[in-house]
Amino acid sequence: MSIHVIFAGGGTGGHVFPAMAMADALRRLDDVRVTFVGARGGLEADLLGGRERLVLLPGSGVRGRGVAGGLVAAARLGSAVVAGLVWIRRERPDVVVGTGGYASAAMALAAALTRTPLVLQEQNRVPGLVNRRLARRARRVLLAFESTREALGPRVRADVVGNPLRPARELERGRAARELGLDASRPVVVVVGGSRGARRLNDAALAAGPALHRGCRAQTVIVAGRADADRVAREATSREGVVVMGWCDAMDALLAAADVAVARAGASMVFELARAGVPAVFVPYPHAADDHQRRNAEPFVEAGGAVCVDDADLTGEHMAAVVRDLLEHPRRREAMASAMRAAARPDAAELAARIILDVVKKNGRRTGAAPESLRRVA
Repeated sequence: MSIHVIFAGGGTGGHVFPAMAMADALRRLDDVRVTFVGARGGLEADLLGGRERLVLLPGSGVRGRGVAGGLVAAARLGSAVVAGLVWIRRERPDVVVGTGGYASAAMALAAALTRTPLVLQEQNRVPGLVNRRLARRARRVLLAFESTREALGPRVRADVVGNPLRPARELERGRAARELGLDASRPVVVVVGGSRGARRLNDAALAAGPALHRGCRAQTVIVAGRADADRVAREATSREGVVVMGWCDAMDALLAAADVAVARAGASMVFELARAGVPAVFVPYPHAADDHQRRNAEPFVEAGGAVCVDDADLTGEHMAAVVRDLLEHPRRREAMASAMRAAARPDAAELAARIILDVVKKNGRRTGAAPESLRRVA
């Protein structure tokens, strides 16, 4: 009988993509049945709907919502925990894997209450609120950065595996550019603000693109995010050298074609760029909880693979100047690319999957009818 794994998390691609990567790795290693549990209103319905078994629970973030908003969020969390208890009673999963964000809170709490084996996965260098609070109840905590151990304390059993990424094809740059309809003989600058896009980056790229085209013959590809794609595409019609995508399903090809990337510093993105060996200009989102995007970028900047620009300083002129300097110095780009690849953890998904299977093995299978104690809790 197959092992049943519940992945709980979502809200943004940064929480969904690692779950997808770990699920694929588990399926490659063993007979595994996967259920994804997310929150209504997050990106998980778009990213997973129709392709995976997906359950959406009520939920919303708590930070920055004020007293009234916090009470509403708490009520939704309580409702979601009850739903999670019912699911655990009915489904009897062998392990629950929480990938952070408000969407993982309900199922992680339900797992803790029912003593279902719980594994937490933390993508960011600064752990999120849910993972900080529940780390001691987890059998294992999977980390992307070594320095995150300090924030969780010595009593937490943590393993540094990197950030799980979906498989990527190894593409030659010319082939990747042609696949995307780009000119392989000209430099490619990729600007991406994450799964939801970033208006600040989009606007700066619209202004910088024509200048980079005139000065370096560069093609600027803006991955605008679905919500802002139409506006950016309209404004780009008169901007020479600018290509707009709402989202790119062939991110492996886009990064293989890129000479330089300008990006937010979400955990998935920094490791995607590292795996692809793309010199990066990170623009951390200034309102991220605990300024975690800046902390994510720091190891790559310190290693020499990236530079960091403050969001407040990002204008089209500034972006053009920073990117032009990199395009005009190929040896520096080569050194940065090597530094990025050295900091990558391409085996993170498989390492995480093996740890999850180890937790199942050590804690025994949970198939069969739920015990009376679990039925009373549910």
